[in-house]
Amino acid sequence: MATVRLDRLHKEFRSIGGAVHALRDLTLDIADGEFVSLVGPSGCGKSTALRIIAGLETPTSGRVLFDGQDITGLEPRDRNIAMVFQSYALYPHMSVRQNLEYGLRKRGVPREERERKVAAIGAMLQITPLFDRRPRQLSGGQRQRVALGRALIRDPAVFLLDEPLSNLDAKLRVHMRAELAALHQKVRTTMIYVTHDQLEAMTLSDRIIVMNHGVMQQVGTPEEVYSRPANRFVAEFIGTPSMNMIEGTLRPEGGRLLFSAPGITVPVPPAAARQGTTGQATLGIRPEDISLVPPGTPGAIPAQVTVSELAGAERFHFIALNGHSVIVRTPAATVLHPGETVALGLDPERLHLFSGAGEDAAAIR
Repeated sequence: MATVRLDRLHKEFRSIGGAVHALRDLTLDIADGEFVSLVGPSGCGKSTALRIIAGLETPTSGRVLFDGQDITGLEPRDRNIAMVFQSYALYPHMSVRQNLEYGLRKRGVPREERERKVAAIGAMLQITPLFDRRPRQLSGGQRQRVALGRALIRDPAVFLLDEPLSNLDAKLRVHMRAELAALHQKVRTTMIYVTHDQLEAMTLSDRIIVMNHGVMQQVGTPEEVYSRPANRFVAEFIGTPSMNMIEGTLRPEGGRLLFSAPGITVPVPPAAARQGTTGQATLGIRPEDISLVPPGTPGAIPAQVTVSELAGAERFHFIALNGHSVIVRTPAATVLHPGETVALGLDPERLHLFSGAGEDAAAIR
């Protein structure tokens, strides 16, 4: 296992249209045995960062350090890493057993030790009954376990995973997420995971690194990133459905700050009031933090239901209020009909405020 430090990584690609900055000044410390996820939309720089750690790309500037040693110039084979790709990359003409032991055989590991390691990995990943099969005879989940086993059998210092579950169906992805989490608890190898799926990042990671346009937007535990997003981009990217956003203004009144938008006036959280920010702002609130209240309740906001969707144990209600559109999450038993008038309650302690507008708008603490 190893600590990993990314020190001011910058990556620039040249194209006919000019320079493309895939990474901008990325600095990050990853602890020994930690599971971190790089998450963000396509083109945000997460896969470029992983490829630089693996030695498959050379940074324009900056360094990669393992346990304090600069390994930026080392070849991939000299970095003591193992990588699992989206495509699995199994040898189709080899059996599962041969796929698992291939890397050990290439390094000259004695036969007895190879057999011991293959048996141990087979038992850990529950693939021993598959040893004599070829990859084409395996399901997607079985292939993924074999790919994981081929990487783990090397006892790498750092384990790199590049969207390994994206080719699986939804049910199998849930199962493999649980297997990956259990696997990390067993081996405690430093794992760096790249995904565009924020749910994977939330469920698997000790910490999440949210990226956009090559820039690290926030790093924190899943709870920190979800509950205290650093800016509007993070707030909207993390969470399903996305956080509701309403643009308006902050103004002082009676010794406190109020957020105002057409048809909406709510007191802001005490932390924002202490900061004293005024002017243009964006209010954010998650769908589960909007409540349906009896009409006439003080502070209630009248609104109209446009669409209601059943999603298993819960419902998502799309609601229009004075030109704004919000999503409200309720238990499935709460049935609302299109056109129905409702009253909404916003808990001031659950509001998020962002200065100005746009995805870079910073959170007001």
